[in-house]
Amino acid sequence: MNMIQCNRWVIVTSPTDRGDDPRDQVRAALRILEERHPDTAFRTAVLGGSGTSVTGALDEATASGATEIVVVSAQTVLDRKIDAWFRRVIGHWLRERGTDAPEVLLAPPLSDTANYADLLDAAITAPPTPARTTTAPLTSPAWDEVPGFARHVLVCRGPRCSARGGPETAEALDYALEARGLGDDDVLVTQTGCMFPCSQAPVVAVYPDDTWYASLTADRVDRFVDEHLVDGRTVTEWHGDRRRSAILEA
Repeated sequence: MNMIQCNRWVIVTSPTDRGDDPRDQVRAALRILEERHPDTAFRTAVLGGSGTSVTGALDEATASGATEIVVVSAQTVLDRKIDAWFRRVIGHWLRERGTDAPEVLLAPPLSDTANYADLLDAAITAPPTPARTTTAPLTSPAWDEVPGFARHVLVCRGPRCSARGGPETAEALDYALEARGLGDDDVLVTQTGCMFPCSQAPVVAVYPDDTWYASLTADRVDRFVDEHLVDGRTVTEWHGDRRRSAILEA
């Protein structure tokens, strides 16, 4: 990755809303692009899921002094729902940033470029790799047992939560649990896709306590861990608004 200060940044995003950080998958391509465009800094980001969020990458570019940021969706077949989410997340970031935001541009989808057919043709005419029956199986003895956790914490990493503090909450939770010596057999943490009450972002749910937290930002995590996960007392003033369950009332 470029270490020099660049006024122009390109952020290449994960192809799905729950994908992993695409850095390793596109590293070779970014190195070639860095050689072709030495005045441009290249980074990767995800719309949702694990890895640097789109807003996090935008923050990093702005802090570095970038004046122009180009965001590229790496999906090779256009998903209009995901495309719309990118626009909404970036629009939210621009509104939050206000007048000090650099210019942000959206690259056209890869599938809309003139050389898309050439990309597909190169893929199908390149030397193929035979599929094998010797790949790792879908089951393993290491995956037989459910961890012995007392509580399961679900941290939303959907697009809205990822744009509104979800990554920072997830990171703070990892540090807080590690600092207290709590592992998977105490508290199992799962980063999820969208959990629906997006306006309450970042959203965190705790089971089997059936407790949902709204706006559980990183600065609230230590108290959340100490009071709820260690002492077993929910932080009631942070509970998210919730409809009554018709099934439970029946």
